[in-house]
Amino acid sequence: MEEIVLVRNLLSWVWFFVKSFFIYPLVSTLILILTIAAYRLFFNPFSSVPGPRLAAISSVWYAVQIRNGQAVSLGRSLHRKYGPVVRVGPNELWFNTKTAFKAIYSNGSGFEKSDFYLGTTLSKPVVDWKLQVHSVDSLDLLSERDMKRYRMQRRLIGPVYRPANVARHEASIDRALGQVLSRFREMNGREFDLKEWVHITVVECLGASVLSWSPGMLKKNTDWATSTHSYQGWRRKAVFGIFPLAAKLQLRYRSFGRIFGNAWNLTFQPPPNFRAFFPDVNKRVSKRIKAFHRGEKGCQDLAEDLIQLHRDKPEFSDSYLRKMIITNFGAGHETMASTVISLITMLGLYPNVYARLVIELRQHFGDGTASWASASSLPYLQAVIKESQRLNPVVSMSPPRKVPSPGLCLDGYHIPAGATLGCNPIALHRNEDICGPNPDLFDPERWLKDDGRAKEMEMHSLSWGGGARTCPGRHLAEMMVWKIVAGIVMAFEIEVIVPPEREMPSYFLSMMTGVKARLYTIDQGKFN
Repeated sequence: MEEIVLVRNLLSWVWFFVKSFFIYPLVSTLILILTIAAYRLFFNPFSSVPGPRLAAISSVWYAVQIRNGQAVSLGRSLHRKYGPVVRVGPNELWFNTKTAFKAIYSNGSGFEKSDFYLGTTLSKPVVDWKLQVHSVDSLDLLSERDMKRYRMQRRLIGPVYRPANVARHEASIDRALGQVLSRFREMNGREFDLKEWVHITVVECLGASVLSWSPGMLKKNTDWATSTHSYQGWRRKAVFGIFPLAAKLQLRYRSFGRIFGNAWNLTFQPPPNFRAFFPDVNKRVSKRIKAFHRGEKGCQDLAEDLIQLHRDKPEFSDSYLRKMIITNFGAGHETMASTVISLITMLGLYPNVYARLVIELRQHFGDGTASWASASSLPYLQAVIKESQRLNPVVSMSPPRKVPSPGLCLDGYHIPAGATLGCNPIALHRNEDICGPNPDLFDPERWLKDDGRAKEMEMHSLSWGGGARTCPGRHLAEMMVWKIVAGIVMAFEIEVIVPPEREMPSYFLSMMTGVKARLYTIDQGKFN
């Protein structure tokens, strides 16, 4: 009898333990989750905004799409399915309207970068135990959220990147590009990976114009898989950006970043032949700055322009100088590669556009080198570049901004302060109110037929960022892209093999990967 009582008491204690530590917490957690979901679906200020139902409940839906490389697909499909305003997260909306673009990205709008950019920061901010972020003064132009500091930094570097100063370094780009074009001739129509070779071209041109230096990619016929490695990095950055709390915890606790990355399958192994080129860039920059401090005269390049800025303006500190020289590579090597890859791919897919472009270039330059000073005299080339950027913007997720106090009414909705808004470039650039009919068609003519339409597209473009946060190196990038495309088109006929879109993943930064290309010298007559 005593044994039965003992067993009953034991079972009673076990049941109490199970209820207290498993069932009750589980039920409570389930009730909490259902309550949050119900609030977000039916009582949240954005409850009436259309969008995927799962996106209204949690940012997990959005993050899964981005992790799986569906950024371009979302940009094309969401607004067509749900309308001009789409809810992509519990507290985040996408717009594709002119009124929203003006409200969010205009200078002085008060909309500042959201916490998404904690996932992209290059300089680690200080995160205290309360998870409050204290940014450091490091000249991180992409992720800097202190607008007063950002404007000061832009004012400092502005003269170096104005069009007239950038054009002084055209000859350096010509020399590097000439060597790349010679290598393409040696390939004699052999198939190559377009992403890798465009990346090689861009990095060699940057090395020449910024540091009077070659990183050795062309000499070795490889980019050492750096384009593949860095593109995988954007997958990780984008997902961490969607979860700002995870980004903060990663910044404070490195181990959390590993745990979260593994849980989301964001961890990746470097490719077998990977060799980072930024250590070489850092060494070269350090050597150059040390030479400056020893009083040695530098080469005529952008680094020297920045050194002169450091001489003239002490507030452009040593750390700013180092960071800005490196930023030319960090901000330029992927974005320009993405732009040029899209351009070459479009020209390969549209031989009629290519043929007309060849005629324009040869009528102007003959067999000579395309000069940047003549850019304004080549309207069709400009139209081709702008149309490719319209259809294939470098950024394929909405550049998110935080709504300032006291909120606003936009496109029929009241948006409270603190919410996250943005315009998705893929969708915005395909809005027929902006670009006209057939928005999915690659048609450079749309930039030439109607000056009013061209101004609308230019005004509502996110190809170079929006408002006060446009790319500070835009003029350098425009010249380099223009010269690379003109150089290739004048020397070669283009053939491309483009994989299905499902095999070309896109994240915050988008790049047409997997494209194979062949370049045939004109005298080979491949298409004649």
